[in-house]
Formats: sequence, structure tokens, C-alpha cells
Amino acid sequence: MHTKQAPKIVIIGAGSTVFTPGLIADLAASPTLSATTVALVDIDADAAAAMARFAERVARERGVALRVEHTADRRQALPGADFVTTTIAVGGARGWERDVRISEKHGVWQTVGDSVGPGGVFRALRHVPELVAIARDMEELCPDAWLFNYTNPLTALVRAVQKTTRIKCVGLCHGILHTRETIARDLGVPHSELHLVAAGVNHLCWVLDLRHDGKDVYPRFREIIRRQAATADPADANAGGDPYDAFQQVSARLMEIYGSFPSPGDRHVAEFFAHYLRPVDGRLPYGTQAGLDETNRILASRDERWDRIRAQADGRAPLDDDLLADAREGERVIAIIDAIVRDRPLLEMAVNVRNDGLIPNLPDWAVVETPGAISGFGVRGVSVGRLPDGIAGILNARARQQELTVDAALSGDRRLALQALLADPLTPSVEAAEAMLDDALAAHARHLPQFAPIRA
Repeated sequence: MHTKQAPKIVIIGAGSTVFTPGLIADLAASPTLSATTVALVDIDADAAAAMARFAERVARERGVALRVEHTADRRQALPGADFVTTTIAVGGARGWERDVRISEKHGVWQTVGDSVGPGGVFRALRHVPELVAIARDMEELCPDAWLFNYTNPLTALVRAVQKTTRIKCVGLCHGILHTRETIARDLGVPHSELHLVAAGVNHLCWVLDLRHDGKDVYPRFREIIRRQAATADPADANAGGDPYDAFQQVSARLMEIYGSFPSPGDRHVAEFFAHYLRPVDGRLPYGTQAGLDETNRILASRDERWDRIRAQADGRAPLDDDLLADAREGERVIAIIDAIVRDRPLLEMAVNVRNDGLIPNLPDWAVVETPGAISGFGVRGVSVGRLPDGIAGILNARARQQELTVDAALSGDRRLALQALLADPLTPSVEAAEAMLDDALAAHARHLPQFAPIRA
């Protein structure tokens, strides 16, 4: 049980323009954690320093005693840490863009490319060794600390840490919160009043129960979705629109097939089902083009977001409340840390933990996304029972494919990496898998030292 009232929180990958500003805002707003120490770590020392200045300004203007440190060397920050969060990007935004473009070059279209599909495999090959290295540093320097990972592919990374170290590692993702907001909007009820139970794996988590004021509202939600689906155009690409505000055509169809609504929206869900990502006249159908458009916007907007943060950090612009509000990816981790520190029971909608019977018809070793019980004891998943066989079959196959991916990343075994690609439904052929892997190993060679160079 944690009794330390002013814990030390280390953020590794603090140069994230999406995650870090929101976490700083949440810390500054926390009645119990606003005087904590936060150590910002990024391999880009200038980015870490700029984010530290930004955090110090937020604390100053909010009138709180948040203590801010920054460094480019995580080993300097980790001693004494109680909680560590990771939001790294090995290869940066350009690495992510290469993953997406390599897939497209070989006829594989992805709406995000950071969790599954060839893009998810390539990202895992870079990120797994680094997350494991962070966890091993924690074993040496802060062995009792909790590691909260936000980095994608989240499932594979949590599994890798749990498989190779003794560190307490939990994956966190805000996706299920978006799903609750979307369903509440359709039902016309406040999202805070909607009770939702979901389980599965990250980015394919299925809503099992839906209640408002104690009443089962799933039948009404299904009927609403059926009416919306009856007027939706399967060829509609929703160009230029927010993919989360649009009607989720893929998720609606999957609910009709499997009986449960998947989370967190088509931008991620569609990547688990190759049928929905086959271009028609050069654009993705079923509304999924909006997901790819959003990815391209994110890839193009990072420099602009950094310009805004640096201007605020240096006092050249007022604090942008919209930027802080838009960036609240860290919201739940602060609530979770607060519950652990104060030994305050808290039920979370989604945590990613080792299965160990939480979903009996998935492997015990698999990392699953379930509700979580938080207290001074830490984070524990909540059992949801068996999933329907059709859903469990999809998730079983995905867990085993990601296990191949983890093993390939840890060993540098090209054959295992090829097997992981071939086990992914988005991969169209052996030839495409081999060509994509060759391209990825060449493009990311400096970040993949575990793989031997390809001989000419």
C-alpha cells in the first residue's frame, strides 16, 4: 500500500504534444497531487526543457507547488520514482509515417497503423526493446514503482514488459471513454450517468453491458444504431470530418454480426478486419477514409502544436486552455495515482493487465482490457466472465499474433517477424509480407539493431 502523500512521477517521452500538456493540467488541478514532483524525460533535451518551462508556467499561474525536473537521461530521473508513465515514439512522427506509407506501397491501407496490421508490427519491433529497457532500469532504480504505459502498440508492449521483467505494468487508453460519450450522445443521456462494462484487447474492446438508472438500455441503443445504419451510405468516406463524430459504420455492422458493440471507434476497430479497408476508387469505404485523413492531419500538425507550446512556455503567448483541454490524454492516470496514494477505492472503465482468468476463454498470459479496481493495493483487473465464442476466437488469434510480434522484437528473428505479419489479416500475401518487412527493416535500421542487416 502506498502511503507517500507527495509521490514522484516520471514521464518518459515528455516531448509528446498530446499527452504531456494534459497530464500537467491534471496534476495542477489535483487537490492532493499538485505539490508532487514530476520529472520530464525526453531524448530530445530541448523538448524536455521546453515542456518543463511550460509545466512551471502552468503551476505558477494555477498557484500550485508542483515541482518540475527535466533531463534527457531517464536513469537520472528514475531513482525514487513511485510512478512512471511512458508515451514514447521511437523514430518519432516520421517513423509512424514510414510505417503507414510502407504498408500503402504494398497495397495495405491502414487508418492509424500504430496497433495492429503491418504498421503495428513495425512499431512494435521498435518499441518493445525500448519499453523493456525502461522496465529493466526501473528494476534497478525504482523496483516498487508502477509503470503506466500509453505507448502503442499498447497490448504488445505491456505483454513484453510483463514477460521479461518483474515491474508492475498496466496499459492505459482513453478509448473506452470516447465510446461511452458516443453511446450516451445517441441515447440522449449524460455520459456520466451511463454505466458501461467492456472487455477485450486494446482498440478492440467489446461493450458487454449498458445501463442507465439501473435499466438495460442496450436494446434501445441497438435499435438507434439500426435506424442510423439503414440510411448510411457504405461508400461515404466522411472526408474532412471528425472520425469519432461520424456514424461508426464498421462498428454498427460488427454489432449486428457479433451481438456487442466494439470500442473505440472505426478508426481503430476497422484495422482488425481487413474487409473494411479495401479502397474503392482510391478511397476507403464504410466511412473509414475519415480515420486515415485524421492520421494524416496528426502527422502534419505536430510542428504547429510545438510552436504553440514553446510560445506559451517562453511567455510569448497566454496559456491556451483549449490546448490543455484537447490534450487530456493523461486524465485517468492522475486519478489512478491519486487513488493508490490515498488508498481510495476507484473503479476504472478500462485497464490493460495480464488476463489470469479475468476472461476465462482467453490465454492466462494474454494482456486484456477490462474494468479495473484501484486502491492502495494497486491496480487489479475485474473479471467479466467468458466472452462469446465468435469474439473470443478473434481475440485469441490476435493475442497469439502479438506474442509472435513480441518474440520477434526481443530476439531480432526475421522469420518470427515474417510470421507475425502473415498472421495479421491485413497482410494480403507472402510476397507482400516479405517486401514490407524488407522495406521496414531498411527504413528503420538505426532503430532495429537487434535485426541483422539484410545481405545483398
